[in-house]
Amino acid sequence: MQALSGETFLKKLEDAREAVWAKMTAERKSYGAEKPLTADLVVRRLQFGVVMERKAAEVTAPWVAHVPDFDIQQPLSEYVTNELKHASILRERIKELKGDPDALWKSPLPELKELWDFHAGLGSFCELLASVQYGHEEFFPRTSKSFIERVQFLDPKTASIYRDTLLADEEGHEWLAPEALKRYAVDGETQRRCVEALERGCELFARAIQSFNRANPA
Repeated sequence: MQALSGETFLKKLEDAREAVWAKMTAERKSYGAEKPLTADLVVRRLQFGVVMERKAAEVTAPWVAHVPDFDIQQPLSEYVTNELKHASILRERIKELKGDPDALWKSPLPELKELWDFHAGLGSFCELLASVQYGHEEFFPRTSKSFIERVQFLDPKTASIYRDTLLADEEGHEWLAPEALKRYAVDGETQRRCVEALERGCELFARAIQSFNRANPA
């Protein structure tokens, strides 16, 4: 593919991401994503969060040493630390709720394993950023706001964790992926691989979300 300007490239990535989101949104109710919450469902949601936060850190950490510019390298390392901090906070909350914080970590859904195996196998830092940080992580604030609204009266502490810590930290590094992608994904071949990685990553994430919700107790 011919090299695009930075802004045009990001718009192409955004369009691909939003196409998956539109499909997810249309299907969410059909597989129970918005069903009324119970205490057991809250624990399951937190267990899912542990996997997502911990895996995001794990697949990103190896690339920190390969980032050429310190002003990107340093905040990327902070991102890894934040993801592990979030996993720790969620694990502690699950323990407080008398659940197993590592239930989904030890026995992952096949779709979740496929998602993170895909990320771990990507061949460049830019592909990873496109797929994870600029891709399906952009869905997290949207699904979390829905979760917060539904969990607020059942479990205010969990609602506060998502609203005041997880979402607040996400806002602090939203600039990182677009800035790095504009800086490093400048040739047509890299941009093509980034678009393909984002499309595949978002599709796998959508499948994992659907599988997770279908597996939840009625």
